[in-house]
Amino acid sequence: MQGADQKTTAEYSELLNKLNDIPTLPVVAMRVNELINDPSSSSSNIADVLKKDQVLTAKILRLVNSSYYGIPGGVSDVQRALAFLGFNTLAQLVLGLSVFSLFSKIDNQDFSMLEFWRHALGTAVGGEMLARKLKFSKPEEAFTCGLLHDIGKLVLHEIDAPRLQKIVHEAHARGCSFVDIEREWEVPGHTYLGEVIASKWGLPQLIRLTIHYHHMDVWPLDTVLASAKPVIGIVRLSNALCIKTGIGKSGDYSSGEISEAMLLPLGIKESELPLLEKQLAEEMEKAGAFLSAYR
Repeated sequence: MQGADQKTTAEYSELLNKLNDIPTLPVVAMRVNELINDPSSSSSNIADVLKKDQVLTAKILRLVNSSYYGIPGGVSDVQRALAFLGFNTLAQLVLGLSVFSLFSKIDNQDFSMLEFWRHALGTAVGGEMLARKLKFSKPEEAFTCGLLHDIGKLVLHEIDAPRLQKIVHEAHARGCSFVDIEREWEVPGHTYLGEVIASKWGLPQLIRLTIHYHHMDVWPLDTVLASAKPVIGIVRLSNALCIKTGIGKSGDYSSGEISEAMLLPLGIKESELPLLEKQLAEEMEKAGAFLSAYR
């Protein structure tokens, strides 16, 4: 047993060393991340930052003008977008776009980048939809947490692509989840790798916690911030909804089982699931512009 423990420790150390090769966030994203965490920041601050990256600004405006946000007449500049969407929503969009821009494209039989984006976006859209249903004060945070929940899989591809492919292939062959194979093989998991890189980038604590715990029932855990549990629970449920209804593929080939433990703490009944699935499909139709922006 000691030899197995030493092997696992060595694997963690090896992968952690490779994480040093993952690029840091772009300067604009780092500054926006600082603004998100600074209660004294304002809309004009983020507008000034975005002026320094015209490509990112163009992407942001394309998303803001999509039917997902439905701004009357559309907008042609960041300042006007801020007036409609608010500081936090726009900041979260910048952060999500910037994170995804760092990773190389993947396209093989078992794991397609386009399908990964679709799943990430579905989890984000579903997370925001559920947060609005439950009257969260900042539903856009659930969007970003959902968008980035599986970022550890992209990290794994960057530092050990053959391992990612083996896990996905095995999950596909056995019709089970990605995380089931990780746990069975006792390899450093995508939730661990994702949290490590999110910490390295200084992403908000809520995002880091969601990445780490999105496969777990956090409600009984005293070690998790009480204020973070609702968003983690929402992302966990949204992730399952996307798997169940086939919105994208992230290497999880389970049936997307939704347990009572996912629903009860959020005050959602099992009888509501068909309507939520229908609403999620409708929201994804409106979010089509996101797919091109995040690719």
